[in-house]
Amino acid sequence: MDALYKKSLLIIDDHPVYRDALSEKLASEFASDGIHVAVASNASEGLDVIAQSNKHWVILLDILMPGLSGLAGIKIFKELDNVEQVVAISGLDEHSWEPKTVSAGASMFLSKNSTAEFIVRKLRPLMTLQSEYVATNKNPEPKEFRLTQRQLEVLDLISRGHPNKVIADYLDISEQTVKIHINQIFKELRVFNRTQAVLKAQKHQLLP
Repeated sequence: MDALYKKSLLIIDDHPVYRDALSEKLASEFASDGIHVAVASNASEGLDVIAQSNKHWVILLDILMPGLSGLAGIKIFKELDNVEQVVAISGLDEHSWEPKTVSAGASMFLSKNSTAEFIVRKLRPLMTLQSEYVATNKNPEPKEFRLTQRQLEVLDLISRGHPNKVIADYLDISEQTVKIHINQIFKELRVFNRTQAVLKAQKHQLLP
């Protein structure tokens, strides 16, 4: 799998001023990486953009729009074969809506009150299949997760993009044991996939 493989980014937002300003900023920031940024004014238009392309997409989805939006919108886009990540964005309360959107399948929740630079920093690790990402939160939340040393080792290797077989060989354990550790990591971090696990681990500074 090519570690430099780039996805395309689709911003779906019904507010033209915010949508156009954000797309201009993201297009400028990601241009040197060869990442294409597209826009849509509603979910229906976004579905058309995806259907008419053979690209692999990261979706930045406003969850408060007329028509299809919210948690149902996240689930619909996550089911599409060429959508690899859905990122929820909204002016709604972050503490209330972040767990709801992640439970619905979003990789993360971004507040519209965030700066463009913050949004770029959060999106960048999602735009490649494998990436090195350093947490920049100056006020990290407490390390409240109960992970064993072996689970932390597995999590670190996941963050480096290694598949289960490589992790098993590196730690001299079976692939089945790796799977058990990963399931326990997902359960403890309350996430549903490897990307979400890495992002949450970075947020809480669980990685070396």
